[in-house]
Amino acid sequence: MLARNNLNLGSNKTEVKISDLKLQWKDKAILIVGGGVTGLSCARFLKKHGLDFVIVDSRSSVISITDIQNKFEIICGEFQEHYFTNADILIVSPGISIKHPYIQAAIQQKKQVIGDVALFCTLTDAPIIAITGSNGKSTVTTLVGEILNSAGLEARVGGNIGVPCLELLTDNEPDCYVLELSSFQLETTPNLDAYVSVVLNLSEDHMDRYDSFLDYCNAKKKIFKNTQNIVVNTDDQRTVELTESININKITFGLENKTGLNFYLDTHNGVEWVFHNGKPLISISNIKIAGQHNKLNILAVLSLCSVFDIELGKTEKVISQFTGLEHRSQVISTKKGVRWVNDSKATNIGATSAALKGFSDYPLYLILGGQSKGQNFMELVPFITKNIKQIIVYGEDAELIFNTIRSVPELSVTKVQTLEEAIKFIEPYVIRGDVVLFSPACASFDQFDNYVHRGQSFISIVQDSVEV
Repeated sequence: MLARNNLNLGSNKTEVKISDLKLQWKDKAILIVGGGVTGLSCARFLKKHGLDFVIVDSRSSVISITDIQNKFEIICGEFQEHYFTNADILIVSPGISIKHPYIQAAIQQKKQVIGDVALFCTLTDAPIIAITGSNGKSTVTTLVGEILNSAGLEARVGGNIGVPCLELLTDNEPDCYVLELSSFQLETTPNLDAYVSVVLNLSEDHMDRYDSFLDYCNAKKKIFKNTQNIVVNTDDQRTVELTESININKITFGLENKTGLNFYLDTHNGVEWVFHNGKPLISISNIKIAGQHNKLNILAVLSLCSVFDIELGKTEKVISQFTGLEHRSQVISTKKGVRWVNDSKATNIGATSAALKGFSDYPLYLILGGQSKGQNFMELVPFITKNIKQIIVYGEDAELIFNTIRSVPELSVTKVQTLEEAIKFIEPYVIRGDVVLFSPACASFDQFDNYVHRGQSFISIVQDSVEV
């Protein structure tokens, strides 16, 4: 267990490591592939430290980034091979597949092909808490950060959530970093060297980018390379299988089979408690985040925090006050006694399945749609229960989704073009006690910039369209 006095308080090791990097990369041709949020964070970092680079982006223009024209030159449009051929180092953004022929050629030529996370890891010695999975990453990452900071540690939170990891670096290192990591980021991270790692769960996602589900799982598995501790969700057999051959310290949690687990739920004094190694730890009877999936998230959070020398029994207040994240099962209106729920962050079937479990006791209208990313929507059918009054599908792959799920007997499915049409279709039918769940199970890029833009649009349409 890592105590506070063993952490890197007030260290200037990052400054030394950056100086070493500047010497190593001084005469190298550096190519940043992708001009989105991550690519620009890399550009800001390199420019700050006096390193030259070129940015390429396959989009015809990057109009959403206001500081590009003033600060950086970016070459937009179809990738040109000579930029890749001339580069010594490629820093590849998560949105760009490393299977692109030009990137594959660079790998074959033994060029350095990394992502921002890999670069970050070379510049810090502070312990890293590494969190991935198909669903729940942002909730777990955020709550771990809040608990450790409330316990008196300095925990900096970022990665695939909020702040890009390179922007977390300062001359003085914190006690630890809490990083949410996507499978795309892990592809370009050969050595994460985390202090503790977890794959929260696994379900099909990004099947438009991976050759198979196994290919996707193997990308997630890279989070465990050279990690010192592993957290395992025993309720998810796929994650268990990922860790079976790894012989290091494992912290286990789950809801289904409590035998031998480090963290689980049970009844104590008539209410639900988290148990730690067989003893009651904290009550979760007053938590504000609903659903079995969020109970699993809390167990994961405590498992990750347990590797630090903090009093876990004092985490109850932080957990009970946590209201969840924007765009994740977020109740945005209760007009006429109808709950309108924004779950725009549900970009895959696994996330929507978890949301459906959380609202299985309510009469439900479900809105699905967007870009399906090659997922098989038959996997959603077992979670479509009798409480669902109506499903409305919209967007680029509406026809595909409609044709799949309408095979469920006695299920009413309607197809529309846009999210606004879906909301306006539902509004006349809902009555007090109903729940309208916007949990798309798809990517947002057919009609929106990202899931945040999609969620904000849902909120705006509901507020403007739904009568009081």
